[in-house]
Amino acid sequence: MRHRLLPLCALLGILFAGLPPSLDAQDQDTADVVLLIDGSQNVGAANFPLVLDFVLKIIESLDVGRDTVRVAVALYNADPQIKFYLNSYDSKSSVLGAVRGLTYPGGDESNLGAALEEVATSLLVEAAGGRADEGVPQMVVIISAGPSSDDTGAGDQALKRANVFTYAVGIGDAATADLEVVATDKTFVLSAPDFSTVAGMSDAVLPYIHAMAQRSLIVQNEFIELTVGKRDIIFLIDSTMGSSAIGSVREFIRQFVESMPIGPDEVQVGIVMFGTAPRLEVDLNSYGTREALIAALGSIKPRPGQSVNIGAALDFVRTNMLQPEKGSRYQQGVPQLLLVLTSKKSSDSVEGPVKALLPMGALTLAVGSKAVGEENLRKIAFSENFVYLLKDLRVLGRFTAPLTKAIVNVLSTLAGVVVTEVPTEPVVEITTVQTQKVIRDIVFLVDGSSYIGSNFPYVRDFLINVINQLDVRPDRVQIGLLQFAERTKVEFYLNNYSNRDDVVNKISQLSLIGGSVLNTGAAMDFALRTMFRPAYGSRRGQGIQQVLVVITGGPAQDEIKKIADKVALAGVLTFTVSSGQAEEALLRSVAFVPELAYHDASFSNIPAMAELIMPKLITVVGDTAVTTGVVEEPLTIGPDAVRVAVVQQSERPTEIFRLNTHQTKEEVLRAVNEMQPVGGRSLNMGSALKFMKEITFSEKYGSRAAQKVPQFLIVLSGGRSRDSVREPAGILKTGGVVPFGVGVKDADRKQIEAISHNPSFAFTVKEFSELNTIQQSLNNYILCSFWMALI
Repeated sequence: MRHRLLPLCALLGILFAGLPPSLDAQDQDTADVVLLIDGSQNVGAANFPLVLDFVLKIIESLDVGRDTVRVAVALYNADPQIKFYLNSYDSKSSVLGAVRGLTYPGGDESNLGAALEEVATSLLVEAAGGRADEGVPQMVVIISAGPSSDDTGAGDQALKRANVFTYAVGIGDAATADLEVVATDKTFVLSAPDFSTVAGMSDAVLPYIHAMAQRSLIVQNEFIELTVGKRDIIFLIDSTMGSSAIGSVREFIRQFVESMPIGPDEVQVGIVMFGTAPRLEVDLNSYGTREALIAALGSIKPRPGQSVNIGAALDFVRTNMLQPEKGSRYQQGVPQLLLVLTSKKSSDSVEGPVKALLPMGALTLAVGSKAVGEENLRKIAFSENFVYLLKDLRVLGRFTAPLTKAIVNVLSTLAGVVVTEVPTEPVVEITTVQTQKVIRDIVFLVDGSSYIGSNFPYVRDFLINVINQLDVRPDRVQIGLLQFAERTKVEFYLNNYSNRDDVVNKISQLSLIGGSVLNTGAAMDFALRTMFRPAYGSRRGQGIQQVLVVITGGPAQDEIKKIADKVALAGVLTFTVSSGQAEEALLRSVAFVPELAYHDASFSNIPAMAELIMPKLITVVGDTAVTTGVVEEPLTIGPDAVRVAVVQQSERPTEIFRLNTHQTKEEVLRAVNEMQPVGGRSLNMGSALKFMKEITFSEKYGSRAAQKVPQFLIVLSGGRSRDSVREPAGILKTGGVVPFGVGVKDADRKQIEAISHNPSFAFTVKEFSELNTIQQSLNNYILCSFWMALI
């Protein structure tokens, strides 16, 4: 095995003899420039205006424009604070105005390392206006007045690997040592003796920016890759880590990929992010080259969350990724390795999922912080020899650290064997993983008014975060988008773009239509009449779910509730995402059901809402009312009171939980709200009714029929059953179970009546949105039947 060499930085054309003879901005070509400013107590409130003067002088000498030099600005103290992105402003005057409006943040800490990571992952990427893929050179100019409070290794390496030039201006002597480490070269560090002199030093910085923009400055990174055999490696990443930890994990994977012979016949890499639910980022066969795989790493971003379910994530990998059509080569004997990286103890069981992977030759390794605990990591790893407990997950960003080397060595050499195991008794497997075959038409209705204004980059990030998790193509998910303020503007229809990249590119180029009036109701009505039409790509007539996502930052100034009802009655699911001055209570009534309304007071938290909205955005089909209605108010849940079980039906029944699984109402509601559709092409209610009789209503799984406890069954169906329901329904009824049938949309009324205890126990509605109209009647029948059963 050959060893990987550290990056070798070769600077060419740096001599000032090769620079333009003047600082005239008209000689410039194109560049992306990020100004990263120390906003901690190192600078101080009194000196902050002097630093801004220095920044303003640099900008004034640049040819700022959408197609020339783009400028972004971030401050940092304990945390990085992005003030505006590369694509936030298209004119020099706008950029200067934004800089003049900056205020001193203060703070004891000066975490330059975290700031560099944020720049690499959030400011220089395509979604933020970065043009690296177009060959536009990029530079970060750091202005610092003191030493960094955290480790700068991960951020520094991320920038160097992306061929980003790093220039640094140190004020005083304390900052110089750290800046010389992160700068592209020591000659890229400018020292100012004090704050009074820094503003006059812009002329020393500008030649480097000009040389970069005119391609007179080149950085080359050289690597020697490891020689390893074929293997499929999947990284499972805790998405609830902080941004610094996620940045280090991303950098670790980037360097690992750089060192591997990536290809369909060599090493393949897959990525899954997980919080309470798993989310696919990269399949094993998504990217066949190192360059494409590295470019995809930008999707690895932190998401808020208080708990993680590693067991569900492992099951997701087994059922969704370790399949030949997804690139897995386990049937060919290629080693299958899963590296779990987590900052939290799993909230669900992991032992079963780990064992279920072994017959496929899939071996799990566990990496975690001290907060996880070594004992919990041992439960995840297939062997205690492959547990890695780190003091700080950020050490992963240092590819040459001993522990990181050990992990890489194992991933490069470890091999598993396929184990054949004969079960000793029948096993009922419970599948709780969401289907990845999402088919729906989604239209985004985006507030383009001054209520959004300078917060638009947050909204844009939210849109891109959502769309990056969808399989956009004509036979799967289609995306449409409108802006609205006083008027409504179509940006693109459902059938305008046939792939995710084109949609994301279009959204990256959006600019607000402006205006101070918000006619939200009129915009929703326009969307219903225009976007959800077959001529513009809507597949409504084919039974494909239609979804409208309203994103707003201000109060509606026209009638909205009646329009929202009109949209719901038309079979369109409405989600709302809001912040700022938007009326949260009103928007909860605008959403199809209140649970589909998402609000946060701060626009900066909007991008992270993608994690919250995604599970329901791709699964809800209008039956949300039943999850909070039928099993809530009239029932007192408890082992000695009412017990509840839930089974999903399609081609075959799938048990969600049994009568003796949950002990409290809160547990039941939580489990119901976390349900995902099992999918399927047909509906076999007869086999489901048989399953209910033989399994669900058995004493083994919690039924108390032998104790004379009444047994009730509520069957909710949205279609016609392909098998016979009469005989299995009759067996249920004669066996003491009282069934109620609820039919929606295409359900067969005769089948619903045949299932029910008697015809008066059968209910039908046209739309799922109307289920709440029968809730009280259903509750009354159950209570009445309950008392009759006791007589």
